[in-house]
Amino acid sequence: MTEEFTHALCALIRRLGLEAKQLRDKGLTVEQKGRQDFVSQADVYVETQLREWLKAQRPQDGLLGEERGLEPGSEGTWVIDPIDGTTNFILGMDYWCISVAWVHDNRIELGIIYAPDREEFFFARAGHGAFLNDRRLTLTEPSPDAVVLGVGRSSRRAPREYTDALEKLLDQGVEHRRFGAGALMLAHVAAGLVHGYYEAHLHSWDALAGLVLISEAGGRHNDFLANDGLTNGNTAWAATPAVWQQLQPLLLPSGK
Repeated sequence: MTEEFTHALCALIRRLGLEAKQLRDKGLTVEQKGRQDFVSQADVYVETQLREWLKAQRPQDGLLGEERGLEPGSEGTWVIDPIDGTTNFILGMDYWCISVAWVHDNRIELGIIYAPDREEFFFARAGHGAFLNDRRLTLTEPSPDAVVLGVGRSSRRAPREYTDALEKLLDQGVEHRRFGAGALMLAHVAAGLVHGYYEAHLHSWDALAGLVLISEAGGRHNDFLANDGLTNGNTAWAATPAVWQQLQPLLLPSGK
């Protein structure tokens, strides 16, 4: 994968983020996929544009997107969430993003997350570091009594799993935040705005770009791609190394 290609992909994602904002400003058409689960024409437009460009540039690769599913390929797979945090996006909140990752040989090789309303562009390539607006990201450990985690709630798990996780964290004196866009909150772990993120189940398009950002910034995460996590999704647990060590027995007792 050439530097020219990655520059062009980043430029496309930036442009699509601005176009998504323009579509929102003109008034969105919104459909409901399920309870508290929405899709707008901006979601469909962004994913379609990314798929068409990637097919033209790298026809050997597969594509997996939230709105149009999996198209297998012979090489790596591009994993796309055209708008993570769609409800936030529809309501006019700034906490949403475009998330794109590339997986090759069961390894997350590239992650890009763009939050247009916040002017935050995250980029990570395996072995080459993580960046926010061209500033290299390096995690630092919080004081043990000042840990703040992002915690997501998955509709694919029983509500009790979510409340049990919160109870365990509160018992440890750990604060939590939930903003409704798992991909962006994972990016904010890499940026040091929170010290970790946990969700009982995430789809791969919500998780992979953020996970490679965290690992490249010096953090740890579980083996999300185990047990066909690419297509089935998985638990997501990522944090600074010390926070990981402290809370893994509570949040991920299986160690996976």
